[in-house]
Amino acid sequence: MPSFLKTSLNRLRGGAIFDSSVEQAEQLFHAPPFTPEIANSLQRISTRLSLKPDEGSRHLLEKEANAASQNEYDALKPVLRQMPKPHRVLEIGPGFGRSVVFFDKKEVWERSAEIHLYDTNGTQTKYKQKYYERPPKWPDTSSFCGNLELLRTILEYNGVQNYRIHDAAQTAMPSLPGPYDLIYGFYSIGYHWSLEFYLDELEALLHAKTLFVCTLNKHFEPFDRLRGFSARVVECREMKKGSPPLRLLLMSRTELPKVGMALEEAVRY
Repeated sequence: MPSFLKTSLNRLRGGAIFDSSVEQAEQLFHAPPFTPEIANSLQRISTRLSLKPDEGSRHLLEKEANAASQNEYDALKPVLRQMPKPHRVLEIGPGFGRSVVFFDKKEVWERSAEIHLYDTNGTQTKYKQKYYERPPKWPDTSSFCGNLELLRTILEYNGVQNYRIHDAAQTAMPSLPGPYDLIYGFYSIGYHWSLEFYLDELEALLHAKTLFVCTLNKHFEPFDRLRGFSARVVECREMKKGSPPLRLLLMSRTELPKVGMALEEAVRY
């Protein structure tokens, strides 16, 4: 079935596509009242739902956002609780900020931590698999679909402090003020955009104990340069009914706790 048709059917089904994790998740992320502008901006980022400027759409988006973030948090909790809380954090491709809001309220990092967010304004994201291996190279930011004004509005609405937004249209990733203790990206680097393609840029932001986390593309294959890192893979519940678990890659220059699976085992599995 063509991907655009799948997306259309998902939007028609609305919340019926989700499993019970949507009802079980802590409701920590809150969306501001939906204006037409907010609903339209969120529609580009949250592609599974058909969003309208009404309360029903706002509550449905909140449920989706909290369930996705809860599942990511639960998957990462075994490694996070074995490591010091980070003081400097970077999220690559935060979208509308659901995970940073959820993680901030779950105290994944120190209360005084610096939170850096890397994204830019865009009207579309090149999600097709053909863009995975060779995504646009900076300063081409056509793979982004963010809305920085919306991101700032949502962070303020949820009381997130000590954050700094870096516009990817103005700043190349290696020029960010790293290094960071925790770098993560869900459905961005590693998922829509090849990790191998961006590893040079990412390495500039790592110190010896940085933990890097990303969602893996279903076609991901290990590559030689990963041998220089400690790497583990943990499963993350996918909230869509009947879908297999997502895989999250954990990577560091320091030996990681033995959580999840070794990279080679995860790829075979």
